[in-house]
Amino acid sequence: NSADLLIILTRFRNLPDEQMKPLDEYLKAGKPVIGLRTATHAFNGMKGEFARYNNGYKGEPKEWTDGFGRLVLGEQWISHHGGHKSESTRGLFAPDAKGNPLLNGIKDGEIWGATDVYGVRLPLPGDAKPLVLGQVVKRKGPADMSDRNFGLKPTDDEPAEGKKNDPMMPVAWTKSYQLPGGKPGQAFATTMGSSTDLENEALRRLLVNATFQLLKLPVPAKADVAVVGEYKPTAYGFNGYKKGVKPADHKL
Repeated sequence: NSADLLIILTRFRNLPDEQMKPLDEYLKAGKPVIGLRTATHAFNGMKGEFARYNNGYKGEPKEWTDGFGRLVLGEQWISHHGGHKSESTRGLFAPDAKGNPLLNGIKDGEIWGATDVYGVRLPLPGDAKPLVLGQVVKRKGPADMSDRNFGLKPTDDEPAEGKKNDPMMPVAWTKSYQLPGGKPGQAFATTMGSSTDLENEALRRLLVNATFQLLKLPVPAKADVAVVGEYKPTAYGFNGYKKGVKPADHKL
C-alpha cells in the first residue's frame, strides 16, 4: 500500500472485501484523501466487515454513523440543493478562507460548474473549514438537453432567490479524519467535480492546489492546470457512459 494520495469519486459502489481491504488499510494509516462530488456517497449496499462504509450507515462503532462520507470527508448524501440540470454553481470564497493557499491563483467567483449545488448539514462536523461556498445560479437561456451543460453557461449571473442561497452551502472544504484504531489524516472534499465541471480552469486549479498541500509540497502562486491532450467530457447522467473504455485508452 504505497500510494501517497487517494483521489476518490465513486458513487454508491458495492465492492468485494478484497478491494475494500487496501482502502481500509490506507485510511487507517492516516494518509491524505481528496473526495470529489459523489464521493460523499461513495459506497452502498455492502455487507459484513465493510458495511460501515455504506452511505447512511447506522450501527457500531458509532464513529462510523453515516458511513465513509461523513467520517472521512465530512458529509454523506443529503440532497440536490440547487435545481438538477436547471441551476448551476458559482464558487464564492467562504468568509474566513481568503488568503488560504488552497485558493492561490483563483479569483473569487471564478469557479463555475453546470452541476447543481449539493445540500449539506450545517455546520460541517469537527474541524471542517469551508473554503468555497456554492451560489445557486439560474439558467438564463432555454434548456438544451443536447448540450452537455443543459443550456447552463458560465455567463449566467442571476442567483436563485430565497433559501437556496441563504445560507449558501459549502462546496469545498478541508477536514481531518481518523478511523477507529487508525492514525489521524487530512481530507479535502468538494461536491463539485463532474467531468464537465473540470472544464473550468479555476476548479482544476483548486484540485491541484489541494494535491500540493496534502502532499506537503509548496502550493504554487498559480499552478499550471492546462489540459494535456484533448478533453471532451460527456454530460453526466445515467447510462451516458461509453462501453468498453479502459484506463489504457487514456494513455497520452
